[in-house]
Amino acid sequence: MRLLLPLKYYDDAGRVKPSKSLLWCLFYICRPIWVFIASLTFRQDSGALLALFYPHNSYFYSSLVIALPSFLVVLMISFRTKIWDGYAKILFKAIKPLILLSLVTDIGFHLVMASKQNWGFSWLIALTILLDGIYLYWIKKNKHIAFLSQDWSRPPVLTKPSK
Repeated sequence: MRLLLPLKYYDDAGRVKPSKSLLWCLFYICRPIWVFIASLTFRQDSGALLALFYPHNSYFYSSLVIALPSFLVVLMISFRTKIWDGYAKILFKAIKPLILLSLVTDIGFHLVMASKQNWGFSWLIALTILLDGIYLYWIKKNKHIAFLSQDWSRPPVLTKPSK
């Protein structure tokens, strides 16, 4: 077996580990889910935190739907050993397309939000579109994610113990 990445990118079982930058990208894309979880921790007024980030309920629900494909990727990464043991290894081929879907949809959503504001400048919208664009380019060009999904889709290589 030939190593395609430096040794630090492999776990003890010889599988490609997700990079920290991929995890940060997923954390960024899933921000509506984190805001929702944080709002649940406030006992006094959980809607106040949601209203701070999402002035209209429809924006919040749209953002949650946009984050769902990437949240599925987070779940696949979290439960990868159980998926490796099962028969759903084909799901790992969907990692890159699901992330790209979330990013493209998020860019479109924020462009719609900017058009509703008559294209008035907003730091939040500008920063979000900029980060989405950077992550979109990075995910599209990243070879590590391609190696990861290819490696995770294959059955593990079993070696015979030497006597």
